Amino acid sequence: MEVLAAGQRLLKAAGVESARLDCELLLCSVLQCERHHLYLMGDKPLDAEKHRRFEGLLSRRLKGEPVQYILGKREFMGLEFYVDKSVLIPRFETEILVEYVIYAIGRRKASILDLGTGSGAISVSLAVYLPEAHVVAIDISREALEVAGKNADRHKVASRIDFIESDMFEALEGDGFPHCFDAVVSNPPYIRSGDIQGLMREVRDFEPISALDGGADGLDFYREIACKAFRFLKPGGFVAVEMGYDQSACVREIFKGTGKYAEERILKDLSGIDRVAVFYKHDKE
Repeated sequence: MEVLAAGQRLLKAAGVESARLDCELLLCSVLQCERHHLYLMGDKPLDAEKHRRFEGLLSRRLKGEPVQYILGKREFMGLEFYVDKSVLIPRFETEILVEYVIYAIGRRKASILDLGTGSGAISVSLAVYLPEAHVVAIDISREALEVAGKNADRHKVASRIDFIESDMFEALEGDGFPHCFDAVVSNPPYIRSGDIQGLMREVRDFEPISALDGGADGLDFYREIACKAFRFLKPGGFVAVEMGYDQSACVREIFKGTGKYAEERILKDLSGIDRVAVFYKHDKE
C-alpha cells in the first residue's frame, strides 16, 4: 500500500526509529484492522476521508508526539490501558515490579498501596491478577486519577481500588492507615532535574514532567518512601520500587540507612540492569 510506504519514509526521514511499526499502528487505527491485514489489501487506495485522517495522525507523530498518546492506548501486563498526556506512558520494565508483587502476595487477601499511580497500570494490573487484593492508589494529579479510574472501570476492578488525590503519604496521615498495608509499591519520578532537557523529544516535550523529575539527584522520592513507608506496613510487609539504570546502590543505601528494613531483593531487567528494589519491614519497630 503506497500510503503506508510513503508514511514510513516520512517518519524515517524525521529520525523516528520505529517508523514502520508506528506507521502501521496509525494506519490500523484509521482502518480499524489488525496489522497483518494491511498486507492483504494490496494496492487498494484509501478513500479521501481515511486518507485525511491518516495524514492527521502522521502529522502528530512527525511533531514528536508518542504513538501511544495519538492512539490513546498502551498494552501493559497483557491488558490495554487508556493513556493521555496527563500520565506517563507505562513501560514494560515496570512489569517486573508488578510480577514480583503478584508472586509475593500469591492467593492471600492483601492490601496494597500504590504511590504515584498515574495511568493506574500498576494498581489496576495488581487488582486484576490478585483478585483477593484491595489497592489504595495515590496520585497528586487529579487528571491522572481520572485516567486511572477509567482504566479500573475498563477492567472491572474499580470496586477494589480506592483512588486518593494526595502528595505522596499526606492524605494517609492520621486516618487509621498505619500498619495496614501488606505492600507499598511505586514507580516514582527518578530522572535528575538537570537531565530532563536531554531526554528524547517524545518524553521531554509530551510526558508530564511531574512524573519524571526526581529532584537534583533523582532520589527525592526514594528518601520519602524509605522514611515513611515503614509505619504503614504490616509485619512482614515490603516496599517495592522501580529505579533508574544507575541508581541501585544509592537506593539500597537510602533504605538501609533508615534501619527500618531487613531483607532486600534486587530484580534485574532483560538487559541485566538493576531495575526493581524490594525491602522487607524489619521485625523490630
